[in-house]
Amino acid sequence: MTEIVRLIASLEGLLQAIFFVVGVIFVILALRQSIQRAEFGPQHGSWFRPVLTFTIGILLIAFPSTISVLSNSLFGQAPKNNPRSIFEYDRNVLEPLNQGPARDIVGVIMLFVRFVGYIAVIRGLLLFNQISTQGSRVVGAGITFLFAGTICINFPIFWGLLVDLVIPNSVGTTPTL
Repeated sequence: MTEIVRLIASLEGLLQAIFFVVGVIFVILALRQSIQRAEFGPQHGSWFRPVLTFTIGILLIAFPSTISVLSNSLFGQAPKNNPRSIFEYDRNVLEPLNQGPARDIVGVIMLFVRFVGYIAVIRGLLLFNQISTQGSRVVGAGITFLFAGTICINFPIFWGLLVDLVIPNSVGTTPTL
């Protein structure tokens, strides 16, 4: 299990490095598009595409901050890096899995869900980059990928909210009055 955890953690680091490089490429592309727009004038298109590409590039370069902003906006707190934090938010439903090898398996599953969340957020950002060429038909899909990715990255918190919703007297994220 520890090998899988290390592999997924190293893949997350590789993914963030790839996002950084893609972000730099987007910024350079946006600057080139801006230069072309400035040279050829309005017949070459609007400023919307270079500005949008530049913004998406900056969001990719600052990917950890982007994730933090999305998490704070949706859940009111930054994502937890510990995959076993799901046991903090749910002490009723997952209690039988909080011991032995089952705890490790749940930790690996949480790491995999977070990894998928990173990919979903990037997919949402890349869909937003296509707004300038494909119009508003990609906005819904982009927002869906951003929300779904943010939920996957913060899955322990989301799970705690679901448990509190379904089992009202559980010990989870919301305080009981």
